[in-house]
Amino acid sequence: MKDLRRDVRIIEENKVVVSLMTGEVRAGVPGVFYSLTRDISVGGLRLMTGAPLEAGTRVRVDVTLSRSRKRIKAVAEVRWVRDLYAGEVFEAGLEFVGLDPDAEFALMEHIFGGKDNTLD
Repeated sequence: MKDLRRDVRIIEENKVVVSLMTGEVRAGVPGVFYSLTRDISVGGLRLMTGAPLEAGTRVRVDVTLSRSRKRIKAVAEVRWVRDLYAGEVFEAGLEFVGLDPDAEFALMEHIFGGKDNTLD
């Protein structure tokens, strides 16, 4: 089956700091999580995390791109969450909703500069 995503994705682990935005912080839930991407595109990323994120939540992400060593900061919305291990490890899809032009260019350069790990 063909993947119908808009953007080319690359499979790679990148360090990500996920911060809940004001208004999204809940009692008993840490406001900052450290995660790794499973894949990344200009439109968003998929990550594994111990964070109990909820679809619709807006977060700030600070991604350190492993190959180019550049940092991308953006606002993203959690689009979906999948429980992988009994409420302890989750996989989540995040869509960028606030990506400034410099960050978008750096991300495009990173993705298309080494197309060997892409998923079309």
